[in-house]
Amino acid sequence: MNEKELTDASIPYSASSSNDHEAHVSSSSGEFTSRSILSLLGATGAVFCTVGFQNAFGVFQTYYGESFLSNESGSDIGWIGSINIFILFSGSLVTGRILDLSGPVVMFWAGSTLTVFSLMMISLCRKYWQFILAQAILLGIANACLVCPAVALIGQYFKKRRAVALGVTIAGSSLGGVIWPIVVHQLLQKPNIGFGWTMRIAGLIMLPILAVSSIIARPPILPKTMGEPLKKPAWDWTVVNTKEMLFTASGFFLIYFGMFTPFFFTTSYAIESGFSTNLAFYTVSLINGASLFGRILPGLVADRYGRFNLCIIMTVFSGIIALCWTTVTSAAGIVIFSLAYGFSSGGILSLQQACAAQIATPSNMGTAVGFVMASTSLSALAGTPVSGALIDKYGYLSVSIYSGVSMLVGSLVLVMAKLTQNSKLLAAV
Repeated sequence: MNEKELTDASIPYSASSSNDHEAHVSSSSGEFTSRSILSLLGATGAVFCTVGFQNAFGVFQTYYGESFLSNESGSDIGWIGSINIFILFSGSLVTGRILDLSGPVVMFWAGSTLTVFSLMMISLCRKYWQFILAQAILLGIANACLVCPAVALIGQYFKKRRAVALGVTIAGSSLGGVIWPIVVHQLLQKPNIGFGWTMRIAGLIMLPILAVSSIIARPPILPKTMGEPLKKPAWDWTVVNTKEMLFTASGFFLIYFGMFTPFFFTTSYAIESGFSTNLAFYTVSLINGASLFGRILPGLVADRYGRFNLCIIMTVFSGIIALCWTTVTSAAGIVIFSLAYGFSSGGILSLQQACAAQIATPSNMGTAVGFVMASTSLSALAGTPVSGALIDKYGYLSVSIYSGVSMLVGSLVLVMAKLTQNSKLLAAV
């Protein structure tokens, strides 16, 4: 896509008359401006409180199995996290298009309010169906209102440094994945606090973060010379009906069958393997801590050598590491595995959004990002319960193979998505 095409692709919801031309998305030299940086911080805060909190589900998976839901199988408990992810991703197809049409303000405030409210409802849960309603469905809807609009908004601001900017945004989920498991685990260990107040405290921590994020995340401003934005149809599927988009969506659909499995089950694997409970719980933070760097550093390379190229490499590495899961038999091994998988999978999660944004224009950025996220919803929904069922019946070797193979096959489909854009195998795509 050339500069003229980017300029002609107007941002459909911005009607501001401000003189602040520096936020114009087609100017790569002025991408990091006060407005874009504030929006980047707001988007990162939103992801920290949504996907970041969801990344701590491994702690809840283990805690529920030992307390409220001790009569349920690991697969049944896994449905709570899977339904949450499914709604987050499938709902992004709608919330992404709403961003294209009306901007992020309404979505941010609605998602923030629902997120805090859902945590207060989770604090009252004690039965399986209650957790399904509050943590799986309600929190999933709240997350869908925040995640895709946050990611697509940053995609509209940045072109030249898009992989880095999106990496920083998605890194908010890794930071959350480091902090939230520690916060939740430490609070649950205190008898005078318990589960109910643990969730309420989490909600109170999120409240100011999401409020500030909703205030500072604003759409780019169009220069006056571009005139009024053209009226867009409610649903524009042009970007979806391309080979590169269909291959990209199909690739991530396959990858997501097994990508979250180590996030959710490394803790239980560590406990079953005889490691200390504290070390087992901290594996979630280790994975997400390494993922923080994995979501930023590959973006520095991807903007120069190709976002699809780096995403394929990180996916292959993740698949190979997952296949080595059950070879871990020592405390040092579980730490190294957690760090290695966290770093490589972090690259997938950030570069996925960069790949989707690369195919889109500013006017359909939300639709493109939302479509790729929605394409992973069914595989993300099935991934955790299938993994739990495999562990219950065949042990961790089976789930290691399942997770690794799904990512390796998905990487092959991403190669096809790359080749549809440039037939040269070594081209920077």
